[in-house]
Amino acid sequence: MNIELYDKIKNLYLKYHKEKTWNHVESVAKEAKKLAIQYHLNIEKCTIAALVHDISAILSPDDMYKYAKELGYQIDPSEEKYHFLLHQRISKEIAYGYFHIEDEDILSAIECHTTLKKEMNDYDKIIFLADKLAWDQGGIPPYYQQLKNAINISLDKGCYWFINYQFETHQLLMPHTWLLEVYEKLKQINEE
Repeated sequence: MNIELYDKIKNLYLKYHKEKTWNHVESVAKEAKKLAIQYHLNIEKCTIAALVHDISAILSPDDMYKYAKELGYQIDPSEEKYHFLLHQRISKEIAYGYFHIEDEDILSAIECHTTLKKEMNDYDKIIFLADKLAWDQGGIPPYYQQLKNAINISLDKGCYWFINYQFETHQLLMPHTWLLEVYEKLKQINEE
């Protein structure tokens, strides 16, 4: 990826004292690169999407909500209750508006990196999975090896495994509509 864009992304995180988030997105980019190589996808697209996916951390959840309202978003009930869930969609807006990223694969992957969405592509799946492999809690996630095993079967299997894990371990405060839709779709794919 071009160094100018890399520096611009990094500088925006650091300008708002989001060093921890910057470290997280760099880790996600490393995981995304490995998955891009494994699944023969464009490494640069995956890297850019990974680095920008949490850029909305520069805003408070309340500011994200106000911005989403200004943009005329249809707000999901889960986003209405937990404004931070808007961060994936707001990060897409910043990617487009501030960084002038127009590639649909990159924008889509940023937009659904927390929940996925029914009409997903492999870039969406890779950023979703890389974000879970390089979680922002520090250290290695307790589910890391099981998720890697599922990903090695297929991206769909990895996505399905992780969403199922979230339900089984009661990690979802209030499931987003997109997540519920993609879960049903992946359930059908994985049961065939």
